[in-house]
Amino acid sequence: MVWPFTFPRLGRILLWTSIGALALAANGSRAQGWPTGPVSIVVPSSPGSGPDVLARSLGERLAATTQSTVIVENKPGANGVIGTAAVANAPPNGSALLLYDRLTLTVNPALLAKLPYNPKDLVGVTDVASVDLVFVCRANAPYKTWDEMLAFARGKAGALTVGTAGIGSVHHLSLELIKRHYGISMVDVPYRGIAPAVAGLLSGELGCVITGQETVLEHIRSGRLRALAIGAAQRSPLLPDAPTLREVGAPDDLLIPTHFTLFVHAATPRGMVERMQEKVAEALRNRALTDRFAERGLIVAPSSPDQVAQAMAREQERFTKLIRDAGIKME
Repeated sequence: MVWPFTFPRLGRILLWTSIGALALAANGSRAQGWPTGPVSIVVPSSPGSGPDVLARSLGERLAATTQSTVIVENKPGANGVIGTAAVANAPPNGSALLLYDRLTLTVNPALLAKLPYNPKDLVGVTDVASVDLVFVCRANAPYKTWDEMLAFARGKAGALTVGTAGIGSVHHLSLELIKRHYGISMVDVPYRGIAPAVAGLLSGELGCVITGQETVLEHIRSGRLRALAIGAAQRSPLLPDAPTLREVGAPDDLLIPTHFTLFVHAATPRGMVERMQEKVAEALRNRALTDRFAERGLIVAPSSPDQVAQAMAREQERFTKLIRDAGIKME
């Protein structure tokens, strides 16, 4: 007489226990969603730079869509190491994000003998946007085309000076690729950032500069500078007169595109990382935001954490070898 009555009761207990477990799991999943409390996007470059403008525009959209406080913090210096260390050494709770050039983070371990953080303590959340590099000279330079620039460089060793954003930067590594491909001498003049390098070109200190197109659009349109080539598959709508590398007969991977990527501490819960990726992708679907990026030559390029990891692995293999072969080191 006991079993007919107790078994249904036991079934109900098990049923409610299962429902409770599912509810707890769901709550746990939500707890690993967007971080609670303020979120800082650390930018290892100065205010007004490309990554800074990108971070502020993205942060504005994320704050609106997540109903949270998003702050942009500029921590420039040491080829991005200062800002990177701040996020790598932060608590793994999603409160600190890093937005910076993906390649710089990839190659810093090969450039520097010692880092104030463990590179394995960072994981990519998503690529945010990319920008194509251009090889630029003054409009009154003695060379008007890519081939004429190469002939000028071949004519006298050390005659052509090229400004970059510092040793080991994407601009510097692009210059090394060009030098090695053509077997010619070009003098790298490293600056503390690309803006001073562009200023040096305008003032006549340099022969050329390798930079993202957003930093020279105004000067090219005004006629002060000329783009000899752009590292893109097709001509840019912003610089329609600039030929692609392929059009000038060069390999199309000599000018390395800059990928601005969002990183977080590697110990951050996977569910939270995935939620962050989803919210960034949602923000990047905003037409006003993408139009603002396009005006600066930024191409929206969201990706997954796995895609970021795979791209960094490929870049590490290619550019670690280049750095080693060229003997590039930072103090």
